[in-house]
Amino acid sequence: MTVRRQGRPWLARAMAAYPEPVLHKAYAWGRNHRLVTDGLLGLALFACSAGQLMNSPVTVALGLATVNVLLALAVMARRRHPAAAFGIAGAVGLVQAALGFRSDGPAVHALQPTVTDAAIVVLLYTLAAYQPRRTSLTGLALCLAGSGIAIYGWTFTYDGAAFALLAVTALAATFVATWVLGDSMAYRRAYYMSIEERLVAAERARDLEGKRAQAVEESAARLRRIERDLHDGAQVRLTALAMTIGEIKETLAQPGESRREALILATQAHQAAKDTLSELRDLARGIHPAVLDRGLDAALRSLADGSAIPASLDVAMTGRPSPAIEAIVYFSAAELLANAVKHSDASHVGIGLRPVAASMMLTVTDDGAGGARVTGGGGLAGLAERLRAVDGHLGIDSPPGGPTIITVELPGHA
Repeated sequence: MTVRRQGRPWLARAMAAYPEPVLHKAYAWGRNHRLVTDGLLGLALFACSAGQLMNSPVTVALGLATVNVLLALAVMARRRHPAAAFGIAGAVGLVQAALGFRSDGPAVHALQPTVTDAAIVVLLYTLAAYQPRRTSLTGLALCLAGSGIAIYGWTFTYDGAAFALLAVTALAATFVATWVLGDSMAYRRAYYMSIEERLVAAERARDLEGKRAQAVEESAARLRRIERDLHDGAQVRLTALAMTIGEIKETLAQPGESRREALILATQAHQAAKDTLSELRDLARGIHPAVLDRGLDAALRSLADGSAIPASLDVAMTGRPSPAIEAIVYFSAAELLANAVKHSDASHVGIGLRPVAASMMLTVTDDGAGGARVTGGGGLAGLAERLRAVDGHLGIDSPPGGPTIITVELPGHA
């Protein structure tokens, strides 16, 4: 959109040269670099008093420079330490108000106000915007008291009741308006922060709903898999076993039949029973490994001892997480160890587990070829989905040529 201003072509050119996105970027940069912004503001206020310093005697200029430097430094620290910065500026202002209007001596001239004293207004605004009202109202009262002392000293030297009334009104209105603006900024900041918190809470609730739905789907899929494994595996083997035992019974019931045939059938039935027990044991291990009953240390040790690649184990846990988290840690380590065996061409794998604040960190490192990444339908993708269901996180550092470092961060309780 073209901006037109009658009689002000320079304004139109300026607005066209600096479009709104640039202003937004400048504002965002200022918010992200507050110390630099405040430093520039302090230097600008100090520079505005350069003319007064240059036109003053040396002793007066030194005093003015000292006061201006203190005020500029207070402005630089206004958002990091608002109360302390205002305290410094307020003390300087009170000294100026008490001694800067009393006589014509050089020492008092060194305390006369300059443009840099506008820092007091800036710091009052900052105090109201960043500190509680009790603190900011105290600052406002201090500013009003200082302005009253300064005006009294001025009228004591230069008699003028009308000027004093006008000066009191102007300074009081300035300080009150500054405090109101700063206080309204504090209110808006609190309001926006509450909106952001509500948005974060809503996003968190949606995320939890998605994770819950995903967990329900995974549970249903796991139950279907168990049912399918039982139907297609153990049930078939048990049916065959029953038929074999029936044949043995019929063979033994017939007179004159060879006992050798019955022995062969019994051998087959015995092997079928062992196979069925092994399959049921594997199925139960997939639901909850029995080795976890002895703790994560023993469970991870069994994985490391049974690895096709030489594996070392370093566990530094002080307590036990919930059973659900223990199972996820175990299956995560098993999945990552299997991936290393299949794809890494590594000669050594390291498994580590340690507490990190209120969570725990599982680390699996190998010296293989690297290049591990999450792909659709892959083991790492499935692992990442499982971790997200319990607010876990999967980290992958696997440059080409290795080494590969995969971290799994999990809470202590699901």
